[in-house]
Parts: sequence; structure tokens; C-alpha cells
Amino acid sequence: MKKILIADDDRSILTLLSYHFRQNDFEVTTVDDGKKAFEKARKNPFDLILLDLMMPEYSGIEVTQMLRKVGNFTPILILTAREDDEMKLTGLSAGSDEYLDKSTPMKEIMVRAAALIRRNQMYNPVPSFEDPKLEKEQSLVTKHLVIDFVKKEVHLDSNQLDFTKREFEILELLAQRRGSIISREELLKHFWGISDAAETRTIDVLISKIRKKLDNRYIKTKRGFGYYFEENEA
Repeated sequence: MKKILIADDDRSILTLLSYHFRQNDFEVTTVDDGKKAFEKARKNPFDLILLDLMMPEYSGIEVTQMLRKVGNFTPILILTAREDDEMKLTGLSAGSDEYLDKSTPMKEIMVRAAALIRRNQMYNPVPSFEDPKLEKEQSLVTKHLVIDFVKKEVHLDSNQLDFTKREFEILELLAQRRGSIISREELLKHFWGISDAAETRTIDVLISKIRKKLDNRYIKTKRGFGYYFEENEA
């Protein structure tokens, strides 16, 4: 049974979400403020965390940032009553995996939640000591850049860089598939389970942040096709 933590200070929303997730065979834990959400998530394993954007103590974005800083990379879905594109980008950049407004049909929320859990299981499978694929590349080392895929760390010119979970995942995918061009739609499908062209601005903003941290090196654009990682250095 999948475990979900739901945090919302609106009891009616909390009751509604709890009911639907339980109907879909989830073990549900609920809290009514951001501080409780952080403490529960920090001490207990969950398959998914669903956070209200505006809560007492800590906002959904603040809880996300705090969890990522302590190394908790459980998929996070933020729900909000505000339809604000800039806030959505802020939430995704903070490390959340999905950002939906509360007017989203419950069926779609359930589908998105299931997609996040499924993607996380594919991206972070439980290792088997008999699995020959354990020889998977563990790091990328160039003259100036080191990406540690195991420790989730990036060093540029010997300086460790600070990446959000989503930024690192995108960089990791591009680096591991270097030589291949990956479209915005492919990135949306891989990380969010959607391929809506209207959402590609989310990818552009995250790529821009990654490039800035890498001093505009390594991540290149093939106009009309997508992004690729260029390993060659001067």
C-alpha cells in the first residue's frame, strides 16, 4: 500500500483529498500546518507528499525547500488556490515535482499523483545485488566539471554548486544521455508525466537556472529540437 502525507489547513479539503486517496488504496496521514508536515516527512517514509501552498507556520514551498535541504527527495505535489504562473515556477524551482490549482478535477490529481510515484520508482529503483545493471555510470568527470550521480553533487572548478532536486535530475538526464538531443516535450513527459506544449516554459526556466549555475557551459540548444549536453571543453 502506497503512503501519502497530505498537509492542508482547510479541513474540508483535507477530508476530500483523504477520502479519494483512501479509495485508491493509499495509507493516508494528514496534518494541518507546514511545521507538522515537515516533521512528519522528515521522520517517516512516504511515497508522495501533497502540500497546500498557503499554510500556517511554513508554506508548501518552504516545506519543500527544507525537505530538499535535509536530503528528503520524496515526490512533492503542491496544491494552491492561486492561479499564478510565477508562483508555479517558484514552486517547481524550489524542488517540488508538480504544482496544481485546487480547481483541478480530482481524477486528474489522482492520475498526476500516481505518475509521480511511478516515475520516482523508475528513477530510483531499489537495487538488486544480482542486477547486472548495477554497473551504471556513477559520475561524470571532465576537466572543470564533476557530476556525482550517487551523491547528487555537482562541482565546477572545484566549487560545489547548489542544485534543487529537479535541476539536478534534468542535468543528470542530459549528462547521462550526452550526445542525444532531448526535446522539451520529452523532459515534461519524463519528469511530470505530461507533454503539453503549453507547459514548456517550465522547462525553459529550469534550463536557464542550470545554465547560469554552470557559467553558461555544457547545456546547449538545438533550435527547434531541444537541449543536449556538450562534454567538450576548451
